[in-house]
Amino acid sequence: MNSFCLDANIYIQAKNGPYGFDIVPGFWTWLDTLLIKGDIYSPNMVYEELIAGKDQLSDWAKERKNSGLFQNPSADIQSFFGEIATHVVETYPTHHHQPFLEGADPWVIAHAKINTSIVITSEKFLKGNPQKVKIPNVCKVFDVIYIDIYAFLRKTGAKFN
Repeated sequence: MNSFCLDANIYIQAKNGPYGFDIVPGFWTWLDTLLIKGDIYSPNMVYEELIAGKDQLSDWAKERKNSGLFQNPSADIQSFFGEIATHVVETYPTHHHQPFLEGADPWVIAHAKINTSIVITSEKFLKGNPQKVKIPNVCKVFDVIYIDIYAFLRKTGAKFN
């Protein structure tokens, strides 16, 4: 099975929506199961975004800080981040590429590319010549596979009672 690199929006939207801690605690148990098997991870930049929320998700992330879920970039990942940054700067207007490059999104893509992982994101591919930078659009340029939460749940055989 492939490993999966989760974007911050997967955790945040799960908590705020259909997989809230109080609604589907099995979702969070499933993530822990996948973590123990070494099937999921996120860049440390995702950790930073999650703990900024100062809520139940922030607490959940802090409890997993040293679990292997949140990973530092290797030299290869840092180098590939540079390729992503160059592409984004050359393709998108400054007011769109700057926030993208300051967040976790390019790190998610760089980790997935170097680790041959699948990106899990709730962002949608924008057709045409979009002005806003989206993970799926950048993934497509660099041949990184991305899927949404539902495809991820199916691929990992998730079942919640």
